[in-house]
Amino acid sequence: MTGGLCQVEFNGSAMPADLEPLLTSAHVETSQRLPDMFALRFRDPERIVLSKSGAKVGGKITIKVSTSALSSPVTLIEAEITALELEFDIGGTFTLIRGYDAAHRLFRERRTVSYVQMTASDIATKVAKRAGLRVDKVDATSTVFPFVSQAGQSDWEILSQLARDTGSDLTVRNGAFSFCAPAAGSEITLRFGEQLLRFRSVLTSAQQVKEVEVRGWDVTEKKALVANAPAQTSSIETTTKPSDMAAAFGDPTYVSADVPYRTQNEVDQAAKALADEMASAFAEFEGVAKGDPSLKAGGKVKLEDLGEPFDGKYTITSARHRFDPTTGYTTTITVTGKQDRSLLGLASGGARSRRTPPGVVIAQVTDVKDPDKLGRVTLKFPWLNDQYVSGWARVVYQGAGKDRGWVVPPEVGDEVLVGFELQDFDRPVVLGGLYNGIDKVPTTGPNELIDGNSGAINRRSLISRTGQRIDLLDEAGTKQGISIATDDDKFLINIDKTNTTITIKADGKVLIEGAQGITLDAKTSELTMKASSIKMNATQGVQLDGGGGAVQVKSNGSVAVEGMTVSVKGQTTAELKGSAMTTISGGLVKIN
Repeated sequence: MTGGLCQVEFNGSAMPADLEPLLTSAHVETSQRLPDMFALRFRDPERIVLSKSGAKVGGKITIKVSTSALSSPVTLIEAEITALELEFDIGGTFTLIRGYDAAHRLFRERRTVSYVQMTASDIATKVAKRAGLRVDKVDATSTVFPFVSQAGQSDWEILSQLARDTGSDLTVRNGAFSFCAPAAGSEITLRFGEQLLRFRSVLTSAQQVKEVEVRGWDVTEKKALVANAPAQTSSIETTTKPSDMAAAFGDPTYVSADVPYRTQNEVDQAAKALADEMASAFAEFEGVAKGDPSLKAGGKVKLEDLGEPFDGKYTITSARHRFDPTTGYTTTITVTGKQDRSLLGLASGGARSRRTPPGVVIAQVTDVKDPDKLGRVTLKFPWLNDQYVSGWARVVYQGAGKDRGWVVPPEVGDEVLVGFELQDFDRPVVLGGLYNGIDKVPTTGPNELIDGNSGAINRRSLISRTGQRIDLLDEAGTKQGISIATDDDKFLINIDKTNTTITIKADGKVLIEGAQGITLDAKTSELTMKASSIKMNATQGVQLDGGGGAVQVKSNGSVAVEGMTVSVKGQTTAELKGSAMTTISGGLVKIN
C-alpha cells in the first residue's frame, strides 16, 4: 500500500499480524455535520477475523496512520464498534467492521427535557456531560434563553440546532467534546499537480444576497424586532466575495421570519449566524489529495494553482481517509460551507428543523400564576412525557386588547388544545379548552342544552368554576332570553323574551342605587309594589302626583299624616268625614 500504512488496534491491542494481509480496504471519515466514522473490510474465507481480533459491538478501536513524512504514527480516530457484517458473493467472503467515535452516543436516545434561563453554551455543556463525553472546549455565549425545549429530540439534534443558531462548530474528537467559534488556525497548502491529485471546484451565485434580515416579535414591548447583517463568511477566503456574486443580480436582501425570536439579542445573533451560513454556500469544492492525516473536518486548506477565482483558503466540511491496495493512501476533502448537505441533514430538513408535532396537540395546564401577569400558563403534554413542563404559553382570549377582552383563563388541570407559533415547540399557544370523559359538558340549566327532536342548540352558557352562570336561551317558541343565576339559584335575573318579562329574585336584599336618579316607568300599565311594610325616605321632600286620576291612601289600620304644617286642599270641594266620630283640635281652630 503506497503513501501510508494503516495500523489498527482492537481494545488497546494491536491487530494480530496474520490478519493484516486480510485487510483489503479501510477508510476513516471526519465530518463537521456527523460523528466521525470508520469502516474496515477484510477478506475472510475462514471467517476468523472476528474471533481473532476480539471485535464485538461496543468494543474499542483505534486507527492510526504512518507515513514516511511522519516521525511516529498519527491517530485518525478512536471509536466504538457499532456494526459487524459478513458478506458472501462472487468475489468471496468478506467481514466488515464499522463504527463511530463517541459522538454517536448523542444519537442513541430521544429525550423530552427543558432548559430554563440558560445560554447555548450552558446547554451544550450539560448535554455533553449527560452523554458521558469529556468536555474539552466550550466558548461562552451571551444570550440567555428563558426556555429551550428538547422535545422528542436526540442530543445531537438539539446541539446541532444550538450550534447553527449561534454560529458555533460542534465537534467530538477522540471522546473530547467542543462547542466553539470557528478556529482560525494554520492552513495546509494543497497545490494542484503536487499534493492535489484531482478536484472539482464551484463558485455559484445561487441564493447569494447582499445582506440578511432576521425578524421577531417582542411580546413584552409589543413591537417588531429587526436585525440586519452583511452576507460574509470566514470559512472561505477567495478573491471573489459572496457579495460580488449577489451584486451581479441586484444586491437582494434575504428576510428570515420563520423562527419566533423574542429578544433583540436573539435576532442579532441569528442574523450573524444566518449571514455566515448563506455566504459560505457560494463556494463548493471536492478534491482527492495524497494521504495526509492533518487534513480533517474543521481545518483549513490553501488551494494553489487552480487559477482565479478558485485559489484561496477553504474550511473543510468533511475529510475521508482511504487505504486501498490499488490507489494507496488518499484523502478526499469536501467543502460545502455551513449548510448541512449530509443525507441526515437533507432528510431531516437541517439543524434548524425542530421536532414539532404536525398540527395541534392536547395538553394540560400546570400553572396559571404568570409572574409577568400576561395571562399565560404552563403546560404538560402527557402523551409525550410525564415530567416535561413547558415554558409560559400565551393563551387566546377573545377580544384581547388594552384593558379589554373576554378574560376567561383556563384552570390548573384543564385539558386544552395547543398550537405552535411558526411550528416552534418552544412557543406553544393555548387555543381553547376541551371537555372529556371526566370533565364533561355541563348539561343542567334553565332548559335542555340540545333539542331532542330538531338537534337545535337551545342555549349558550358561561359557567364559572363554582357554578355561577349566564345563559343565553334560544329554545324556539318557549324559553328565549337571558338568565343570570348563582349556583344555588338564590339570586336570579331573568330576561324572558317569550313572556316579555324581567324577573329579579334574591333570597337576600336587592339594592338599587342611582347617583343622578332612578326612574320606574310602567308606561300605560300598572306599577305594583308589595312588601310586609314599605318605607319611603327623602331628604328634600316626597311628591305624589296622580295626574288626572284619583290618589287613594288606604289602610285597614290607622293612617297618620304629620308635618311641621299640614295642608289639605280641594280645587272644588273638600270633605273630612269619620264614620263614628270626627275630632278637630288645635291651639286655635279657625273654620271659615
